[in-house]
Amino acid sequence: MKTATEPSIANLITSTNIPESLVRAVVSQMGGWKSFEESARDICHHGIDGGFHGFLYYSDTIRFTKRNRKAIIEMASEQARDFGIGLVEMIKGFNCLKGATETEIVEGLAGSTTETQVPNGLAWYAGEEVARAYCNMMDGF
Repeated sequence: MKTATEPSIANLITSTNIPESLVRAVVSQMGGWKSFEESARDICHHGIDGGFHGFLYYSDTIRFTKRNRKAIIEMASEQARDFGIGLVEMIKGFNCLKGATETEIVEGLAGSTTETQVPNGLAWYAGEEVARAYCNMMDGF
């Protein structure tokens, strides 16, 4: 039986300013809460590009970004404001997007691109941010 202090998706949602829909989407993409919990710490320490369920193949990450574009942009915009930089500048700094041009990033954010690098990077960013929120929440438990 769960207690109020056990980690749960509800606790994760209330512990972060990441849009609820994005938290739920990442957890679902990873195969559910148990699978997400098993992977979150590894993602926090090593990044999501090491190969995690739902974030391995372009077909999965691009579809994820298309379905969650608005929430990803909302989270990224808030984070860029917090850092005092522009959204495109922040995204251009992602390790997985080092070679991307500003035009490619803008097109990726708008969903008007056929290339895979930016949508994949945005999906990885969402996954890593939700995993980081989980790790921060667990540090408080």
